[in-house]
Amino acid sequence: TKLDGGAMLGENGPVIGLTLRFDRIDSFWFTLIHELVHVADHLKNIEDAFIDNEIEKESEDEPKENEANKLAREAFIPRMIWSRSDAFRQRTPEAINRLAGELRIHPAIIAGRIRHETINYRILQNLVGQGEVRKLFPNVKWS
Repeated sequence: TKLDGGAMLGENGPVIGLTLRFDRIDSFWFTLIHELVHVADHLKNIEDAFIDNEIEKESEDEPKENEANKLAREAFIPRMIWSRSDAFRQRTPEAINRLAGELRIHPAIIAGRIRHETINYRILQNLVGQGEVRKLFPNVKWS
């Protein structure tokens, strides 16, 4: 499936699920923040639920999904900083690492944003943390 994550209200509070469909650091953080936006802004009743597949796709029919995507992008890299950064303009590992240091975030988050915005997932593969998330959950059986 193309399921990335979900958020709902349980009897004891919010529940967030992440599939780690893409076992990458950039995808993990984007998906987690996306689901947290749903919890904070969109979940009002226990019947509410968001099941997110192909999470980063924009759709005119889904304003809450678009809002969650926008806020997830802005959470780590505010638009004003992004548009003026060397990482945005040059897209080099050096510029990415510099901005990551300034923002105190993992370089994978910046590299992932570049890949998404350019729709080029072949670039910066060594910076997105491929294969680095699932191994942090050794007791989970991944199929």
